[in-house]
Amino acid sequence: MTDRLDGSSGFPRISVAVMYHPARGDRIPRIAEACAPLRLVPVPDPDPGSFPSPLRTAKRAWAAWSPDATHHLVLQDDVLLVDGFSAHLRAAVAARPDDALALYAHWNSPYNSYAIRQAAAGGASWARLVPGEWVPTQGLVLPVGLAKELGDYLAGVPDHIRDDDTVIDLFLRERDRRVLAAVPHLLDHDEVASVAGNTDHGVRRATVLLPGADLPPDRWREPPRFDKGAVMRAEGASTWDFSVTYAFGTCFLGFLRPTSEEFVRHPFGRWSDWCGVLGLGQADVLGGLEEYLATSGGRDRARTLAEAGTAPGTAAELWAAAFLLGADVASGAGTGPENGRGTGRGTGARADLAGPLRRAAVTSWIDSGLPAADRALLTGGARAALADLGVAGLTRGLTADRRRTAAVGDPLAGEILRRLATREAEGFLRTARFPPPLTVEVVTCPGCGAGPEEAAAYLRTVEFCALRVVRPGAGPRDGTPWLRMTGCERFPVHGLTLVADVRERLPRLSGEFVTRSAYLLDQGLAPDAPDPLPALTAVDAAERWADEFFAGRLSPSTAPAVMVLPVSTGVHRWAARPAAGLLEPAAWVEEVSRYGRALGGHPLAPHSPASGAAERYRAVRDDLAGRRLTEITLNHPPGPRVNGRFDPARLVRPW
Repeated sequence: MTDRLDGSSGFPRISVAVMYHPARGDRIPRIAEACAPLRLVPVPDPDPGSFPSPLRTAKRAWAAWSPDATHHLVLQDDVLLVDGFSAHLRAAVAARPDDALALYAHWNSPYNSYAIRQAAAGGASWARLVPGEWVPTQGLVLPVGLAKELGDYLAGVPDHIRDDDTVIDLFLRERDRRVLAAVPHLLDHDEVASVAGNTDHGVRRATVLLPGADLPPDRWREPPRFDKGAVMRAEGASTWDFSVTYAFGTCFLGFLRPTSEEFVRHPFGRWSDWCGVLGLGQADVLGGLEEYLATSGGRDRARTLAEAGTAPGTAAELWAAAFLLGADVASGAGTGPENGRGTGRGTGARADLAGPLRRAAVTSWIDSGLPAADRALLTGGARAALADLGVAGLTRGLTADRRRTAAVGDPLAGEILRRLATREAEGFLRTARFPPPLTVEVVTCPGCGAGPEEAAAYLRTVEFCALRVVRPGAGPRDGTPWLRMTGCERFPVHGLTLVADVRERLPRLSGEFVTRSAYLLDQGLAPDAPDPLPALTAVDAAERWADEFFAGRLSPSTAPAVMVLPVSTGVHRWAARPAAGLLEPAAWVEEVSRYGRALGGHPLAPHSPASGAAERYRAVRDDLAGRRLTEITLNHPPGPRVNGRFDPARLVRPW
């Protein structure tokens, strides 16, 4: 067995193909040199003058396996291989000879990058990737029998499907074959212009890379310790899971549940809206940040970030992402079929790599998740200071108790609040495959003055469907779905999902959707008094259409002209109007605290004050959402998470 693992017996024998566009032919010699002594077989695009289609070339590359090989690796022409690549590759394949191995995944893939960050934060050598997201194909290794089967499978898929990574995901899901990603990665994605039609995807560097790290061969023998994709595997899972991402300088939270219908980019919501489902309150997440900034080291980082002009909210949101990652590692350590459950909070066999891996996971969040203007501020030591803050948040999360503030079942709350919360929980669970374009009419908030400009800035960070922002009275409606909101509202993505779901099920529906806050302003009711009974009563009555919709009884003829959405909103950062210019360190720290306090939100309107009723509302909503997620997970039939025979139309991404 030892010979098999160290490769001294000639195992594994790996054939290597690189798929390339002729315009990038000059890159092949460098890749071949980096692969040595493995022999590289170049596979050019057979029709480079036609429409971009990685799939067209992938068909030939996966058919280029060698008859005497035990495994086949396909690379793409824009990869950068780590030093000692071939030795690391042979050791990794020898340790996991029966698995599909991804040598890279890009740093902002919604679920896979988080699975890799979780593995890195837990000191693991492998990350199980999530079925249903595209398979990273920049460097993918398969046992040669599976590679041959894949080549035959791809040959029957039309070139216009384009995305080989999506087709390969379906191929592996149909066979319930898992994909493991190497941690750290063994290659990176170079920053070159895309020839595959992916120009709008931005920079796609590695999620966790440790250039020059000492990676002994026995590292790869360690089994995976976590399984973010368990709910999407044939054997199923006992509970749902979640994923965290950091984008636009904001932490988002997405929930994983078994499904064959959701697209990979089904949207994430703000962490502050849904952390209660995880059994964590907003204060649990951000409380440690204030304590950290009160330490000597924290004050030094705050000074550096304040002097660089880094927004306090940017730091708070990174802390939240890192804290949730740490809490996830602590509660999920040792999960998966090879480990059982609950084996403790260890950090892996190589303690000397634990720190660098965690820092790499956090740093790639900073580099991928900040807007360009914010990244430009991270000069001097600011980037390192922000990374230090993130690592401190991750470390704090490792000791989090996700039971302290978990929502209790059926707390005492008013009947109206209970109905509002129940509707929002049900709406949160809706899905949509092809969200239509949405026109958003923005009413200026009488409280803070935020209007269309501020709303447009916020909505640019919402990746779900095409959004067109207009002012009141902007002209005749064009038949697209219409939403009316106030300019300061942090309208959550699950509200957009509900709109899309309604339109998919009732395509002939007319009328407009309105937020709770905008509706109350229409009615002349001030929503900013503590728990106003008239406002609650009015909103409850205006949301009754949603009860009919969830029960399957709503029709275009019975729907009201104005449909108030059962969604609570907070205030987005573009409406907060931060002070101009640089902040003094003490003021910067106070702004961090103020930012956290402003995240709460009320079920009626963004500027409504916090109250006990609002807390009970969230407790009811979050408890119901968690219970329903569990029901969906447990009741989903076993078997591969795909429906029926291969359907090319299902692989055309709507976004």
